[in-house]
Amino acid sequence: VLIARTGISPTKPVNQLSREERMTVVRLMKQFPVRIDAIDDVKNAIVTAGGVCVREVDPKTMESKLCRGLFFAGEVLDVDGYTGGFNLTIAFSTGYAAGSGTNKKE
Repeated sequence: VLIARTGISPTKPVNQLSREERMTVVRLMKQFPVRIDAIDDVKNAIVTAGGVCVREVDPKTMESKLCRGLFFAGEVLDVDGYTGGFNLTIAFSTGYAAGSGTNKKE
């Protein structure tokens, strides 16, 4: 929906977007209306799914295998689980690994 509103081809690689096109995407993302009609019971509010594919990340340093010097942590990764500490554990452990990984780069 968002890309359709920009007029940018959905098949255009991100690294080929002009500055103007990137700014259009940013502006639309910031102004994109989201209407919440109802909420579900908290027992069903588990986690957001999707994100960076873990196969594209070095698990020891959390560095991208596709873009050296780019590190990921927490829910930006495509990992999710039931409540009870799993997602917090992922956030803390990947954050630690990413921080340690960036420290090794210097």
